[in-house]
Amino acid sequence: MARDGRPWTLRPARPTDARALASLFADVRREGRWLVTPASAVSQPSEAFYIGEMIRDSSSLVLVAEADGEVVGNVLVSVEHSVVSDHVGTLSICVADGWREVGIGSALVEAATVWAAQCGLAKVALGVFPDNDRAIAVYERAGFEREGLRRRQYRVPGGEYRDELLMAWFPDEGAPE
Repeated sequence: MARDGRPWTLRPARPTDARALASLFADVRREGRWLVTPASAVSQPSEAFYIGEMIRDSSSLVLVAEADGEVVGNVLVSVEHSVVSDHVGTLSICVADGWREVGIGSALVEAATVWAAQCGLAKVALGVFPDNDRAIAVYERAGFEREGLRRRQYRVPGGEYRDELLMAWFPDEGAPE
């Protein structure tokens, strides 16, 4: 249940969710603030195919937040496939406009950290824009630490550069206080 009383559920993604997830990502891209890839640069059908493949990959976690049969959020933890970094998962979260600030993001982060710990990952990493105060607060409450800043990491439409804040959570360091 969302903080505002609306019901929603968290469940494992199914390959049939791929189109809905691609649509969610496209909607968030159109907002022009949270994702760097311009909406025009990504084909929804090709992205849906890629998402379907990730869902089928047993080494990744893909969950969806669903309300009234609609996908309103998701969390992905993809695990590195290199022998030297297969202890690291990379976290990404997307929540639909209108469903933010009601607890879904926190629930997605919690589910991801529980899964990562159960899988024996030693680190979960993520990148977030430094001005995304709401997301940073959620990550820090879950025990993520700031690791560094990649200045001018992304060029967005119009030629402006955006920095990326790097954060990480280490399961063996315990839960936040």
